[in-house]
Amino acid sequence: MRPEALDPVLLRTFVTVADLGSFTAAAAAGGYTQSAVSRQIAALEDLCGVELFARGVRGVRPTPAAEHLLPHARALLDRLADTARALDGLRRLDAGTLRIGAFPTANVALVPHALARLREARPGVRVVLREDLTERLTPMLDAGDLDVAVVSTHKAPAPAGDLVRLLDDELLAALPHGHPLAARRRVPPGGLADDPWIVADDPAAVAALHAR
Repeated sequence: MRPEALDPVLLRTFVTVADLGSFTAAAAAGGYTQSAVSRQIAALEDLCGVELFARGVRGVRPTPAAEHLLPHARALLDRLADTARALDGLRRLDAGTLRIGAFPTANVALVPHALARLREARPGVRVVLREDLTERLTPMLDAGDLDVAVVSTHKAPAPAGDLVRLLDDELLAALPHGHPLAARRRVPPGGLADDPWIVADDPAAVAALHAR
């Protein structure tokens, strides 16, 4: 017999009849007619190739074959119930895994605050956080390796897809005393294009400065 041939409806009716000892009582409990329960048990007996209940005037009693099948049927129905609860949890966003990518400075304050609120609202959700540059996060998002990514558009163009603007982050420039722009509250990026820069040893950062 193929496992997929086992119908959970038949197994549930089988367990109910075994627990209540009566087709009539099982019909009332399951919202069926007595004849419908009888047909379901007959269908399961045909599938198993054995008699599951000895019929009598005062009801039915499980046969040895039914006693052997009963714990397996209960376990299978329990697993199905667990599966249904897990699917409900995913649908309500109460369970599952959320894969987030973010560029390094976003992980200083922005992402931790958001994760704290998520953990409070959805404690059953497991979060996997990946830190990387926007240039590497965007392909991961496109490939389906991330569910959401916090990216920066000051060095790279905005990625395709659903983009939600979170905030405008100021870029601060530290200038030496005596620099022509040191007294300015705002400095246009082009005004520093010909100045020497101190940058992290990151090829992507260096390339972004040359691009400007």
